[in-house]
Amino acid sequence: MIRQNTGVVLESLRLRIKDGIKTASALGFKGIQIDATQREITPENLSLTGRRELRRLIDTNRLCLCALGGELGVGFINENEFDFLIKRIKAIINLALDLKTSIITAQIGSIPTQTDSTYWHAVNAALSEIGRHAENHGCRLAAKISFDSYSTLKDFLKSLYTEGIKLIYDPASLIINNLDPIKGIHELHKYIVHTNLWDTRQTEEGRNIEVPIGEGIIPVEEFVSTLEST
Repeated sequence: MIRQNTGVVLESLRLRIKDGIKTASALGFKGIQIDATQREITPENLSLTGRRELRRLIDTNRLCLCALGGELGVGFINENEFDFLIKRIKAIINLALDLKTSIITAQIGSIPTQTDSTYWHAVNAALSEIGRHAENHGCRLAAKISFDSYSTLKDFLKSLYTEGIKLIYDPASLIINNLDPIKGIHELHKYIVHTNLWDTRQTEEGRNIEVPIGEGIIPVEEFVSTLEST
């Protein structure tokens, strides 16, 4: 069974950090996700005192920190940026430890398909290094990865040989890319540590627009029940 804490991405409330935390609690959420790449929450800007104060504020409002967002653009595309990305994600992992959360989210990009290419090995080595760092500190990087099939994704994750790299599961994005999100839970359940639930529908002009959860293409009840039973 996949353990669930229902939370809200704090930035979606469009409030200052302190006000957002209080509002999330008042709205009945059990947890929050905070973006660690915004100015006042970055590892270099949030002092040890600031980290303790933020943790105290979260606790006082009876919330858990579901995840720390480490979104760093398009992900592992340019090999010249890999060293920077590795260093940056490690710093966010260390920040997560101080804030007492074990999940860090990050955009990885598309999985390389040619396993004999230098690019595949570069991405594999970078994620393996990050994964080992996360695993050694009791954390997991919940990666948002673009892929064409569940088998391709599973093969890539197995090749990392670390429990430190897991998945963000995004059912709406899967449906848009013609993948079955219910089947995906059964295929990937051992890797799912974080979900991103939003909804979308297609307009008459063929555009996908975001809509309230339950008013679009996501089979919400089936999705939740499958998560709970897997």
